[in-house]
Amino acid sequence: MPRRPAKSSSRPPAKPRRIAPRSSAANSRLFVYLMVMFLIRADRLRRRVYDKDIDLAVLAETIGVGAIDPRMREPAFRQRFRNIDTVAGVKRQRAVNALSIATTSGIPRETTRRKIKKLVAMQVLTETGRGEYVLTPGYLQSAAQRRLFADLTEEAMRFFNECLDEGLIDLPRRRPAQA
Repeated sequence: MPRRPAKSSSRPPAKPRRIAPRSSAANSRLFVYLMVMFLIRADRLRRRVYDKDIDLAVLAETIGVGAIDPRMREPAFRQRFRNIDTVAGVKRQRAVNALSIATTSGIPRETTRRKIKKLVAMQVLTETGRGEYVLTPGYLQSAAQRRLFADLTEEAMRFFNECLDEGLIDLPRRRPAQA
């Protein structure tokens, strides 16, 4: 007698655990305090890499994210390039222009243009066409960027752990596996 196919479960797949706020209105000042302290520490780290100029950091990061954003929405690309060790190259990035970067970052257009020129001179950015830029391949793999990634990760974990310690967020318990 042929075997019947197994019945498929009509239950939707379990959602991953998510951080949940605890009494956000009652803890709003403490949460914002911890968040702003994280941002101050992160900005100090970013200034260290970009000649003490936070606008350079914002522009480099905005261009880096903007150039890779459409591809990071593709699961296969996201899996392949999820690690800082993997160089994306120029062809895998979408060039962005100064006007779109100025609009996205909130930094005035002329300031953006001037600072982009400095980032090109620093070899952070590569101009791929007239007024179009991508992050220079290999830049994220530099010692300074590796250190920045490690330090920012540490600061982010510090922020999350402080929020957990203060009871500002909660991690839901894992559901037992369904048989």
